[in-house]
Amino acid sequence: MIGGIKRVQVRAGSEADFEAAHRALAAQVKAHEPGTLSYELFRDGAPGRYVVLDCYRDGEALAAHNVSPHGAIWFPRMRAMLERIDVSYFPGHAPGDAQYTALSLTRAPWEKAFRLAADLRLLPRWATRFCQELREEGETFVVRSPQGDVRLRYEADAAARVIWHCIDAGGGELRMPMRVLPHGPGSLLLFTIQQPAGCSDAAFHEQIGWVDQEIGQLRELVEAP
Repeated sequence: MIGGIKRVQVRAGSEADFEAAHRALAAQVKAHEPGTLSYELFRDGAPGRYVVLDCYRDGEALAAHNVSPHGAIWFPRMRAMLERIDVSYFPGHAPGDAQYTALSLTRAPWEKAFRLAADLRLLPRWATRFCQELREEGETFVVRSPQGDVRLRYEADAAARVIWHCIDAGGGELRMPMRVLPHGPGSLLLFTIQQPAGCSDAAFHEQIGWVDQEIGQLRELVEAP
């Protein structure tokens, strides 16, 4: 099971529209997502501040929610009403089932953000904890990480606005998506990591801290002149 908390600040004057959009989305979630166990919106006291509490049966259920047809309709509409969003996911206890999505809003247009995020040679400039050294070996790159050397390649799909990070530490390839989505004149960066089999909850929580830091550094990179 995976629990999520989204803390959002809605633009002034958009509160009623945001609440109506969430009701419409929640109805679709309830009707079409058996793996989503709850999807609730709460006011957080201050004007325009809300908390979304969601719970998923497993990583597959969370992934299905993120790519759902109704989400494709409602997520962009709701994001357009936001000034800020902070997202946290809390992993369950079964290794391999847990996922975490780090998120950052940036002022950079999505085309620029996507181009820089998809340049693997720039990885050492923002993923400073994961990528301690980067070298090319044939068609792939080798990253010296805290866990040792891993092979890394990107699959970038600008039409789908996703950059797949394909990582192989010797036990098979693990694919993790980074999405770069338009958000008004800027863009939204989302990077989902998965808890590998054999990775303890404590180690995964440490990785979550690294990813939160690194996506902030990616934001600084894409916003630089």
